[in-house]
Amino acid sequence: MNDRPVQPSFQRGMREHSDQVDPVDQVNPRKPAKAVNWLAHYVYGTIATLVAIAGLTFETNPGELTTASVVIIGALAIWMAHTLSVLVSRRSDDQLELSVGDVMAELRDSWAIVTAALPATVVFILAGLHVWSMHTAFVLADVVGVLALAVVGIGTAGGRERPLFRRIAYVVGIVLVGVAIVLLEASVHLL
Repeated sequence: MNDRPVQPSFQRGMREHSDQVDPVDQVNPRKPAKAVNWLAHYVYGTIATLVAIAGLTFETNPGELTTASVVIIGALAIWMAHTLSVLVSRRSDDQLELSVGDVMAELRDSWAIVTAALPATVVFILAGLHVWSMHTAFVLADVVGVLALAVVGIGTAGGRERPLFRRIAYVVGIVLVGVAIVLLEASVHLL
């Protein structure tokens, strides 16, 4: 029988090696559920999309389809970069030999980064079809992005077990990140 106390997972690397398997090593209590992981990647993709849109405001006359392409290609590039950074970290931290399956699993797990760019892409494609002006498309894409952050915030704020003030502050904090990006975008036009 093992008399040593079970240590929290963040201390695993600090204890002496043993031939016995520690139950803490069997389960990663800090690994988020699939839905939470998807939402986290969606937030990442939404913020990346808002940043791409902000960057496009520097253009004097951006084309509708060019803008849609920049948004979706930017999301694809960020998705691949995110996947690569996670795999590099996992390989070096855990001394793992990664397989093609590991790469494909991480690409699948982080696909929400690209999914988050789809609403803005559709908004700009519709501008290309003359449903609305390019100015309106930029405003709509920003509004959709900030609203997406609000929805994710509300969905992940927690239930009654968390104090109401903290839940509200959490949602407001997430929304303020999107609003800050939009305000930075708007300030570009004042320069």
